Amino acid sequence: MKTQFFALLAAGLLLCSGCKKDADLLQVDCEPSEVSTIASVLDKYAAPVQKFIVDPNTNSTVSTAAGSQIEIPAGLVKRNGQPLSASQIVVQVREVTKRSEMIFSHTPTISYNRVLESGGMFNVSFFQDGQPLDLARFSRLRLRTRFPVAQSSRNGMQLFTGQPDSSNSSRLGNWALVSSQDSATRISIDSIQIQNPGSPNPPINVPSGYQVLLGSYFYNNNVRNLNWVNIDRFVGALPTTTVQVQTAVPITTSNTEVYLVFNTLNSVIQSYNQSNSTYYNYSVPQGYSVTAVVLRREADQLYFGKQTATVVANQVFTPSLRAVTEAELVAEIRQL
Repeated sequence: MKTQFFALLAAGLLLCSGCKKDADLLQVDCEPSEVSTIASVLDKYAAPVQKFIVDPNTNSTVSTAAGSQIEIPAGLVKRNGQPLSASQIVVQVREVTKRSEMIFSHTPTISYNRVLESGGMFNVSFFQDGQPLDLARFSRLRLRTRFPVAQSSRNGMQLFTGQPDSSNSSRLGNWALVSSQDSATRISIDSIQIQNPGSPNPPINVPSGYQVLLGSYFYNNNVRNLNWVNIDRFVGALPTTTVQVQTAVPITTSNTEVYLVFNTLNSVIQSYNQSNSTYYNYSVPQGYSVTAVVLRREADQLYFGKQTATVVANQVFTPSLRAVTEAELVAEIRQL
């Protein structure tokens, strides 16, 4: 069947054409709860859930909005051990590849106070008749991604799994390195073949993205948690420092969020409040151009502030806040 996918975005219904024949993308869902916090505003623009349908008895490939391909093995299994029905499988995918998406989706690139650079984040799950499914024993899920535009280096990429935020277990706050002992789960550089028109030479392989294999043991454990995986590298071992972001007015943790955006890396980290109007990050690498971003909500009024500097020892940012509309806030974040 011909792939078609329909993405429901904030502005309306966007019709896109797919590029594989094994599945249909049903819709894209993103329905945040209405709560008067800055997080509730950001949640509206978080990476949406892309839904596909596949046959339960055949290997299938689906193509995401960002151009990634997900190869799904036949023979998924129910968690209660019962056989699958004849119903089609629903595949749900979320992907984060841009700095702005990291802010909207609350997926900061940090691993136990060490800054990461992301090559793409993914969350893939399967359902039949409304029930979650696992990979069959010894089977593997394959992801074939595209390099993010903002990524500065492809060297030293490893696989990480999402860990809950210490203050909110339903949100991601950290990434943990996947054990190298899991030989069924690994990452490598992917490539595509390109033939120069009219050239007598054979096609050449050109690096295009990453190929990630998720073994059944890893996947079935990870899907019971936050279910995010991240292709990352540790940012180089430069001298680090504590960075402060000072806001102009007293804040609360529910009405203000602060981020450090690395302008030459595909990286965003969140700052944390430890005093009335100051946010902190520890072990921030020096020498990088960073934009400190302050997002604030007071009742129905939104505020935005940013300041850019090259990080030096004991760096302090003091961005000025200005009142903005929701559309202006979103546009500012998308430009980061």
